Amino acid sequence: MHPDGDDGPILDAAFELFGEVGIARTTIGDVAKRAKVNRVTVYRRIGSKDELVQAVMGRESARLFASLAAVASQQSSLAERIVHGFATTIDSVRTNPVLLKMFDSESPVVLEQLTTNAAGLLAPAIRAATAISRGESDAEKFAMPDAPEIVVRLVHSILLTPSAAAPLETYEELLVFARRNVVPMLTLNT
Repeated sequence: MHPDGDDGPILDAAFELFGEVGIARTTIGDVAKRAKVNRVTVYRRIGSKDELVQAVMGRESARLFASLAAVASQQSSLAERIVHGFATTIDSVRTNPVLLKMFDSESPVVLEQLTTNAAGLLAPAIRAATAISRGESDAEKFAMPDAPEIVVRLVHSILLTPSAAAPLETYEELLVFARRNVVPMLTLNT
């Protein structure tokens, strides 16, 4: 059985096609053909194309959060969890062909989900950031209660606008930026 249940082959097919030809050019028929199911099966299990895009985004986000948790668990301090979580998230999105296509999409639905209606995307990211950033001692405290949300919103902003003044192209540059700017802003003691 597929790790994602009965919907797995459909989501795999959509993921592959979104990465190959883009979201706008992928049809439900293309996905059904690639998944070796009937179009009606795609509609019945997933729904419309917009719902298919949301399902693929949701699954890829869950995978990203799982890899982020693994990276964070290897760090010995809150500061390093913040630094590596920040850099890993941005790097993971930038190297995921489907997530990258979604950020480059001209689809009004995708653009809305990434901007004015991004709460559905940001809420699970904030929960993931909260879970991985918990400190083990009172010395590891956030300077502000909404610190995980601030990090998520900052990551979101960098993903939507990758280039500005600060060098943020490489993983190392992201680590330097996080150590110099994000950690001091968010922590009391590290």
